[in-house]
Amino acid sequence: MTDLTYDNYKFLAELGVSKENLGCYRKGEWVGSGAVSTSISPHTNKPIASTRMASLDDYNACIEAM
Repeated sequence: MTDLTYDNYKFLAELGVSKENLGCYRKGEWVGSGAVSTSISPHTNKPIASTRMASLDDYNACIEAM
């Protein structure tokens, strides 16, 4: 994992964003078992935080839950 600059952006915690996040909301919980996507600061070009995206199974379970 690349070093994250998350700690430089204190407002992210106020928004509910952490260093590592899950990217699929299903049945009242955040899940994710797919690939990791890293958010990059457009100002510094350095990684800020990461999100574990939904896998196909996560996506299908989300759709079924709806």
